[in-house]
Amino acid sequence: MSDADALSSSTPAASDDWAAKATTTVVGYVDTVRTATTGKALVASRALVYFLVAGLAAMVALIIGLVLLVRLVTSFTAFLPFIDDGEVWLAYLILGSIFTLAGMFLWKKKGI
Repeated sequence: MSDADALSSSTPAASDDWAAKATTTVVGYVDTVRTATTGKALVASRALVYFLVAGLAAMVALIIGLVLLVRLVTSFTAFLPFIDDGEVWLAYLILGSIFTLAGMFLWKKKGI
């Protein structure tokens, strides 16, 4: 009986070991194939999402910055004697001139 007990106890251990090795091998191959196929797509999609979020945040920051710049120039021009309180036309004129000159300079640097 000791031989039968030894045989029966070694057989399930051998089959359990074989199943674990087969499972580990299959999982390893699946992970390798998944990393090779979808790994780059996941990285690219994450980069795209981060780029879009950064772009939207930059656009919001730019708009808020322009509003603050207009308010700042308006507060500086309010000290002039010919500007009434709350009038922003001179601030628009100053900033429009600056942006127009900057655009003309950049267009000239473009070389067309």
